[in-house]
Amino acid sequence: MNNKIIFSALFLSLSLLLAACGQGEDVGKDDSKTVDETKQSNDEENTASDNSKNNEDENASEDNGSTESDSTSEGEATSEEASSDEEKNTNLNESYDLTKENFTENGVSINYPQITGLTDIDKEKTLNDLLNKEAHKVLNFYEESNGLDLEIDYAISFQNPYFLSVQYAGSGYVDGAAHPNNLFYTTNVDVENGNRIRLSDVVVIDESFLSLFQSDAFKVVNPDQEEFANELKANVTVDQLQNADNLDGIGTEQHSETFTYFTESGLGISIGTSHAAGGHAAFEMMYVDSPEEMWDGDKIWDLLKVYQ
Repeated sequence: MNNKIIFSALFLSLSLLLAACGQGEDVGKDDSKTVDETKQSNDEENTASDNSKNNEDENASEDNGSTESDSTSEGEATSEEASSDEEKNTNLNESYDLTKENFTENGVSINYPQITGLTDIDKEKTLNDLLNKEAHKVLNFYEESNGLDLEIDYAISFQNPYFLSVQYAGSGYVDGAAHPNNLFYTTNVDVENGNRIRLSDVVVIDESFLSLFQSDAFKVVNPDQEEFANELKANVTVDQLQNADNLDGIGTEQHSETFTYFTESGLGISIGTSHAAGGHAAFEMMYVDSPEEMWDGDKIWDLLKVYQ
């Protein structure tokens, strides 16, 4: 009896012991599974994070590449535009030189300028033909004269790549005349277009401009002519100013001994006078003193590149 009881107690103890060991193994297995799952979950999260970061870096790199590409394209476009503008300006701002030419024949001597150095040979020829023709127009005064003694020289009052203003001065004498004639005339040239510029091309010539010319805004250049300067200006008419810079109409109603020239600082207008008074009297007005409404648009400023 006692042996049975003892055996039963031992068996029960052993069973409990075995049951306890089995539960411990299960708990260990569960804990290990939890750690592995946690580790796998963390690895997946880290991988996702790394992938996300890589994607962000790639996108940023693409954006930077796009920005750099856009910037490069814009830079190239700007460079091309600048190059185009520079080439255009170079064509417009092409410099040139002037040489003195002389025509001599039968007592006539005329010095006149000729342009050299332009890359456009046709334009250079057009300009030189114009300058040659204009310089010789003084001979229109003496078409039927015999025994002519004429000497003309020139001076440049303004020169830039766009505009050229030439003053001619000299004297002409015909056999039997009481005295020689003091001569003065001008030629103003739009270099870019090869055209002659007259006062009426750049100034609105009306009664308002005539009043301006007759005022103190236009000052006589030669101090010796101050005494009769106002009287001389008072006799000028609108028609006379409208016909200025014209040697084609000598002997007709279009004839005018009024000529225009330009300098760095102002506009000059020469009026023909008697031989005793010097042959001509020049009056100048500074650009800074000129009213805006007297100019016919901005053409003269585009040519001179001189601004009020």
